[in-house]
Amino acid sequence: MRRRRGLFKISAILLFLFILSGLPLSPPVYSAREISPLKKLSREEQDYFSSLYKDMWDYLSAYVEKSTGLPYDSSAKQPPTSLMNVGLYLASAAVAYQTGLISRDEAAGRVRQALASIKSIPAWRGFPSPWILVRTLKPTYGEEFSYGPHLASLLGGLIVVKTTFPEFAGEIERMLLNADFKSLYDPYQGWLKGGYNMKTQNFAIFQPWGHWYYKHFASETRLLSFYLIARKLVPKDHWFALVRDPREKEGESFFMSGPEEGGFLPQYFAGIFMDEGEEEMGGSQKNYTRYQMKRAGKIKAPVWGWSPSQTPQGRYLTAGELRDEIVAPYASMMAVGYFPKEVYKNLKKAEELGARPQINSQGATLGFRDSLNWRTGEVSKQYVTLSQAAGFLSLANLLYGGVVRQSFGRDAVVQRGFEILNRLPQVELAPASIPEGRSWDSGRRVSF
Repeated sequence: MRRRRGLFKISAILLFLFILSGLPLSPPVYSAREISPLKKLSREEQDYFSSLYKDMWDYLSAYVEKSTGLPYDSSAKQPPTSLMNVGLYLASAAVAYQTGLISRDEAAGRVRQALASIKSIPAWRGFPSPWILVRTLKPTYGEEFSYGPHLASLLGGLIVVKTTFPEFAGEIERMLLNADFKSLYDPYQGWLKGGYNMKTQNFAIFQPWGHWYYKHFASETRLLSFYLIARKLVPKDHWFALVRDPREKEGESFFMSGPEEGGFLPQYFAGIFMDEGEEEMGGSQKNYTRYQMKRAGKIKAPVWGWSPSQTPQGRYLTAGELRDEIVAPYASMMAVGYFPKEVYKNLKKAEELGARPQINSQGATLGFRDSLNWRTGEVSKQYVTLSQAAGFLSLANLLYGGVVRQSFGRDAVVQRGFEILNRLPQVELAPASIPEGRSWDSGRRVSF
């Protein structure tokens, strides 16, 4: 007994010294089960989410342009794609490797080709154009564009790749250092400037409807703001200058994502990469989800989950255009960390309504179609990459101990950002190396 205690003390001391050394911890190959909030779920419910997780990767891995290695915008394989798609795809490839869906060689190959294409995209101030043609990489959709959500997604994906594959860290760091992040910030307003105009080579702040800034806290660009603070390119005060616009609906108070309601995506997007459960935004996310569930009950909808999505008729609904009858299955997946049982029941009902069709006689699926009209029974004809990836990464966090957030949080710049904002990121301590074919069960969470 004394010998065991002695060995335990020695092991603990060595682990402590390893952490102090500052050496990077090797990314673990994560295994599911026995990780909260999985403990709230039955084996049947866990298996359902695991099966859905694998099916969604089947879509993400298949709908990629072979010549560039970049994802299509949807299963329709139309020419345009976006940096939002690219960033989430990069994170998905890294996580698919970490969770055992694909080999390291396959994941690294996907990342390598995608990075080469990103560097070939025509740039503005060192940033790739947000919308491009997936084969030629030429910019599309006009000279003036919104960039905030796209850069946020790309940053998230690049950082997850950087901590997962050390061989790409230098290349990614050079890409980030060559981008003029500092110019995005308006020190007089304390916010990030609005869209960009390629013709004038300047930011498109002045619009007929007013001044364009990325100023709302409950939006996708929260992740971009965090990164600029972490890089010490903008002051800490920028975080607190972001507009918290509280609204109360159905007895639930939450932050609005902009002048008009934007659904789950802006509320939850940054939370894919950062654990916000105990932060002010976590409270907004939980209350917003409760509001949507209450809303569904009030209008007698059998399912809930309102967020940007493609309707059965092919129109893409964005903020301010969401309709009661159009529900997006991926939306509720984003809340699965808080409400796993409620999300399970919701997805099962969406499946009953035809939103997860089989693609062959063996019963395989590619996850959920982008939306369903619960009043008419119509289902979207397409799978949409943004929705699929957001759902896939949310399920990864549920099933594998916050694997996306763990990967993002291992980055030194990210850790500095948490320190600046007085947030202690919880990082799993994994063994320094994982034997091939072995998995690591996450244990105690240690803050540092």
